[in-house]
Amino acid sequence: MNKQTYFRLFRTAFLVGLTLFGALTVHAQEKAVSEETFKVLKEADAALRKGQSEQALRQLRAIQSKTVDKPYDHAVVQQYMAYAYSGVNDFRGARQAANAALNSKILDADAEHGLRNIAGQAAFHLEDYRESVTHLDRWLQREPKADADSYYMVAYAAYRANMSRSAIRHLERAVALKKSAPAEWIQLLLSLYVESKGYSKAEPLVKRLIADSPNKREWWRYLSGLYAQQNRHDRAISTMMLAYYIGEVRQEDVLNLVKFHAQQGYPSKAARLLEREIENKRVSRNYENLKLLFGCWQLAREHDKARRVLTEAASISLNGEDYMLSGRIAMQRGDWALAKQAFQKSLRKGGLKRKAHARLWLGIAALKSQDETLARESLEAVLNVADVKQEAAYWLKRMERGEKRHKHHGRGEGLGES
Repeated sequence: MNKQTYFRLFRTAFLVGLTLFGALTVHAQEKAVSEETFKVLKEADAALRKGQSEQALRQLRAIQSKTVDKPYDHAVVQQYMAYAYSGVNDFRGARQAANAALNSKILDADAEHGLRNIAGQAAFHLEDYRESVTHLDRWLQREPKADADSYYMVAYAAYRANMSRSAIRHLERAVALKKSAPAEWIQLLLSLYVESKGYSKAEPLVKRLIADSPNKREWWRYLSGLYAQQNRHDRAISTMMLAYYIGEVRQEDVLNLVKFHAQQGYPSKAARLLEREIENKRVSRNYENLKLLFGCWQLAREHDKARRVLTEAASISLNGEDYMLSGRIAMQRGDWALAKQAFQKSLRKGGLKRKAHARLWLGIAALKSQDETLARESLEAVLNVADVKQEAAYWLKRMERGEKRHKHHGRGEGLGES
């Protein structure tokens, strides 16, 4: 909300002030304002009508100290001073005078009504938002002509004061009164709804924004997110697809859609989309995106495609972790030669969190692929490492038993021949 709106509201309050003297004539007789005070107030009223707020302030200050012992006179002088201060945009003075008049508790309801408007708006300008809401909320309750801007002002003050319920209530009224509410109003109300998990209330607001700006992907993505929060995943995906096809496609849009497909149980579709966009160069062929593609192919159980992408990611990784992961996957599939090769690359690249495990697995893969020399070298290297020494010893014993059986079998064959 900009300052121009605030000043317009202050002028509304000031116009209310121009009716003060007419009411004062009656109240002067009823509550006996002194003749001296009455004379100054009449002159101040004339100055205010002409827009001469500074002159009115000089006149009122001259009599202010003389009314201290006259409670009603003093309250009315403070009332006039509040309007005069508002006329020169002295927010601190306006708030002080308005509060002094209100705290006297001797002015009638109409006088208090106008003063709450001034006190509330002055507090707003001084960023005392909670006090602003206190005054303006009461002012709105008795103001039948309050417009959308007034309600928005109170809503914004409540928002800044962390009074979410009050902010929502006034903002809903502001949006309802405004034929074409500004996008910033609706966005604020949206954020308040989402914060309070009022997703069903947020949905029509987003659709309203989409109707005004159908080519703005931001609103389609927002609507998709609301559907997802309500577990309406089919609607969420279809809406995200609309966002994807509207206008120029950005990398962020593609990646969001890919992740969303994968999360909702469509990893194959996610992988194909991402692979296509990488080929089209709308998505960077970097490490993070390749790992995302690998994850999608893995979830889709497309193991060959997953291994191919993982190998590419491993080649540009800063460490050997991805080569080690590739080796583990190859072991699970019984592809021992490939596993051996992957573990060797992981150790050469380095930076491993579990280097001993890589050596252990290399030893097992080497043994399974008939490379006993490498197997023994790798397993013996970790015999003193606590985490893996028992498993390494187990595989070395298996090697020894295998060698013994092989030798025994060889001798048996020799005796038979002799």
